[in-house]
Amino acid sequence: AVCTQSLREKYDVPLEKLGKVYKKCKKGILVHMDDNIIKHYSNEDTFQIHMEEMGGMVKLTLTEI
Repeated sequence: AVCTQSLREKYDVPLEKLGKVYKKCKKGILVHMDDNIIKHYSNEDTFQIHMEEMGGMVKLTLTEI
């Protein structure tokens, strides 16, 4: 997936270690991200990225700021 590939490359997370990617909107709603959802967001959106290791996998949460 384009979204996860870009994040893996930018933050040097191996493919086998990257778990799910989530987006947390300003209202606090957490959404599992995939390429279909990514297409609906503007390049101007600004996020804070939180990386958390869970059971040997890296979970990424993108929080709108």
